[in-house]
Amino acid sequence: MSEQAQTTETTKKKSKLPLIIVLAVFLGAGGFFGLKMRGGETKKPEPVKLGAVVEIKDEFLTNMAERNSYVRTKISLQLKDGFDKVKLEHELAPIQDVINMKLQATSVRTVATLDGLRALKRSIAADLNRLLSESESESDKGKKNDKKGKKDSKKPEIPAGWDSAEGPVLKVLFVSFATQ
Repeated sequence: MSEQAQTTETTKKKSKLPLIIVLAVFLGAGGFFGLKMRGGETKKPEPVKLGAVVEIKDEFLTNMAERNSYVRTKISLQLKDGFDKVKLEHELAPIQDVINMKLQATSVRTVATLDGLRALKRSIAADLNRLLSESESESDKGKKNDKKGKKDSKKPEIPAGWDSAEGPVLKVLFVSFATQ
């Protein structure tokens, strides 16, 4: 009986071996193709390119934070390539309001240095991008909601000479700037 038991056990082991090999091959192939599909050729987002420069026709003349000094400036905005200038023209009054408020909240000491001017330009660009993205999301309610959840939480690095890395406004250009 002992020989017969060994023969039966050997037969059972041999019959399981092909099944185990087939399962291992299928699992390995599935894992390989799953990784390839998930992490395969990921397309990098195209870099943002500079587009048209739009001049804000009106000059800004407003008191500054100290209230005994004022700023007089002319501003142009450099947009990202492909942004519709018509959208910007429709939002001109809110854009001017945002810029006026930002200038009124700024002190003369802040803009007395080059770093202070750069910080002001970046702050204006960030506020304008927020304004334009809000107005864009109101007009494209269904389209924008899908993209919001997929955005990376990591902020892109601002290229040298730019005031924003993304958004419609990439550069704020002071055509003239004087304080007193």
